[in-house]
Amino acid sequence: MGKSPKLHLLRILDARGDSKYTFDPDDPIEVDDAEKRFRDLMERGFSAFDVSAMPGRVMKTFDPQASEVIVTPRYAGG
Repeated sequence: MGKSPKLHLLRILDARGDSKYTFDPDDPIEVDDAEKRFRDLMERGFSAFDVSAMPGRVMKTFDPQASEVIVTPRYAGG
């Protein structure tokens, strides 16, 4: 039996709920797809957080080595 790939998780929390997309960080095609999805969300005004380790960190650019990323709409306060 071969070793199963280590999958990373991109979670998108939005009006549709909690969407989960997994990708293999060693597969260039899957990384490219995840990065396109990430960039599209950033262009639409979302915020991203790498929660692979605590404390988490804000992400401005895609990092395929981040094993769990949560993307949410930006919050406005007042």
